[in-house]
Amino acid sequence: MTKRQRRRNTRPACPLRAEPTPDRGLPPAIPFGIPTYWSPEVALAIFEFIDEMRTVILAVHGTHIQAEARRQGQSPPADRVIIPDDELPF
Repeated sequence: MTKRQRRRNTRPACPLRAEPTPDRGLPPAIPFGIPTYWSPEVALAIFEFIDEMRTVILAVHGTHIQAEARRQGQSPPADRVIIPDDELPF
């Protein structure tokens, strides 16, 4: 009887898990937590993914997002100033 040989995983390694090669002129991560050592290809793939997520979120929640943005952008109602007739400057 022969022992079964395990198949090697032939999938390419995930580029996000690659060993970082930090740029000495940049911090290791942007304060948001985005690594600065991504390759341009990885950064583009993630950018496209986020852009697609934005499109889907707007398609599903667009009217609610617009209403909330409008509500948050409004200034609070101003208090009415009442000037008695005898204090009018004219």
